[in-house]
Amino acid sequence: MMVQTYSHWRDTCFALHALSQMMGKTKLACLPLEPEWAQVTLKPAAGGFSTGFIPHGSDGFEVELLLEDPQVRSVAATGEEASFALCGGLSVADYYERYSLMLEAIGHPVDINPTPQEMPVRAPFFAQTQPLTFDAAAAKNYYEQCLLAQVTLLDFTAGFRGKKTGPALYWGTFDLTSVLFSGKPCPYEGDGGYVERVALDEQCMEFGFWPGDETFDDPAFFVLVYPFLGASAPRVEVPGAFFDEKGAKYVLRLEDVLHADDPKSLVMRFFHDVFVEASALQRWERFDWLTRPLPR
Repeated sequence: MMVQTYSHWRDTCFALHALSQMMGKTKLACLPLEPEWAQVTLKPAAGGFSTGFIPHGSDGFEVELLLEDPQVRSVAATGEEASFALCGGLSVADYYERYSLMLEAIGHPVDINPTPQEMPVRAPFFAQTQPLTFDAAAAKNYYEQCLLAQVTLLDFTAGFRGKKTGPALYWGTFDLTSVLFSGKPCPYEGDGGYVERVALDEQCMEFGFWPGDETFDDPAFFVLVYPFLGASAPRVEVPGAFFDEKGAKYVLRLEDVLHADDPKSLVMRFFHDVFVEASALQRWERFDWLTRPLPR
């Protein structure tokens, strides 16, 4: 595993982000609404990410985004399979066409909203015709980073007794995240629309990893506290960690993590310290019960 800035593999990351959106929008079109958009996230799978089983018609299907051998693969409950490879020279429009044909080939065509969500480009997938490079080694390296994040998130959240989600890929912002909820209602009252009102309606904290973007070039672990913190955010004494007031989140760059003697332990400490400090500041109810160790 190596550190690769977003600008180092921008085209490849953009392609994966767009493909994950196609998969997530497929779930959105087929599944009933759940709190905090839980029904549309993508789950870690062997070699990449999966929609999980999507009921459709008289049976259903699954779609996988595979990063070890870059491709998108689908399989129907009846056994039909189809796939297409990820490679250089293709545009988002090309991927969108191949994705649609793939679902048709397994007998499960789905009409999705072709407008990207929370991406820097707002043109529909079919209108994005600029060819993209594709770096298979960078895609595999990203998958290895996600494996570290997934294992760390699983260990960190395992003993939490309250409502929780993840680890899951949130395809809007393209981060691998787990969310812990206090159980206290907290309707979203800021600027935004329907997406924010559904996603943010309970007091919670998001713990995750994202590969960077146009505004922050470094891949990093993060903690986002809701209600959002500002200048009053408590300090955490974790080497390299800082509070990004503009983004309203705590950040720990992957570069600092990989330089540590025990990278996983550093991320666990980062998550733990932010959780303890922020939950105290926001007075999480039943905190002692939510974090009481499980019986052995």
